[in-house]
Amino acid sequence: ASVRLRPPCEQEWAEVLEADDGDLVLEGPPARGRGQVRCITCEVQQDLADDAVFRVDGKDKSWFMQKGALAFECADARRFRLDVHFVGGEVSRFGDEYADLSRAEQQATINWLLMLGAARAAHALTGYKDCKSTGFYFLLHSNYRRTQWRVIGSPHNCELEDPDGKTYTCDPQKGGQFEFPAREGQTISVELRDRELWLMDGGTRLVRGRWTLGDDAAEPGKLPDV
Repeated sequence: ASVRLRPPCEQEWAEVLEADDGDLVLEGPPARGRGQVRCITCEVQQDLADDAVFRVDGKDKSWFMQKGALAFECADARRFRLDVHFVGGEVSRFGDEYADLSRAEQQATINWLLMLGAARAAHALTGYKDCKSTGFYFLLHSNYRRTQWRVIGSPHNCELEDPDGKTYTCDPQKGGQFEFPAREGQTISVELRDRELWLMDGGTRLVRGRWTLGDDAAEPGKLPDV
């Protein structure tokens, strides 16, 4: 049966589209960045004046096609926290600030997708389908009004669990996924501690990933050494 894709004005969230591998162009191996950056792929630019600012240019036809990756060195690979804050001024507004923009300004908006987590030390990032093999990640997807983030774990053999024990699916084709508010000036974090990977908003734990790992993990909900 054919599937009718609705235009953005008629839907709240982007349709989940699978990208064909033939549409991807791999431009070269990862390079080493400055500061704490361990590797950075060619799709990502590190700001010359501020080592903590990164930029990805262009848009893909699929919302769920990875475009670029970077990894950081940390003092203790078993315990770390990474904070992400969106910059971009008028092209990166959320909530009421986004609603106040003109239609043309809204169409120029960036920062709709974010994937962050823990990469395995033995695997090199490629900027292409890293979520399937190189580690454990949270994939965040903003709705069209930029008021909510929807989250799934990658790889998808996973469920998310909040501090009260409620669980959420990570199947991108199903409903009931975890959501939390998107807002201007927001800081989103990922924390690895005691082999548990947590997603955080403003320093508050939201959900942890519970991957099905077979013999890799000694305890349910715990990650292997990455």
